[in-house]
Amino acid sequence: MAEHEDVPFFVAFRTAEAGMTVHIDVDQVENGASAGIMLADFARHFASALAQTGKAAGPDAALEEILELFGAEIDNPTDTVEGSIRN
Repeated sequence: MAEHEDVPFFVAFRTAEAGMTVHIDVDQVENGASAGIMLADFARHFASALAQTGKAAGPDAALEEILELFGAEIDNPTDTVEGSIRN
């Protein structure tokens, strides 16, 4: 794969049962540290989008809420991860 090719590496869909289907191209993720950087970038993009659409008082407030619930979900998951790597 070309280094600068624009291709999705993470795609998530809401299911009819309010679950989530996630597709991750792990070939585009070097290690856990780069996955952490990507998750932080996602959080900032989500915070910005929530603020821009009036769903949060501002990006900082949105990010604070995202991080609070992210930590709670990591510590006490409300769902289990299922699935496997497919080629």
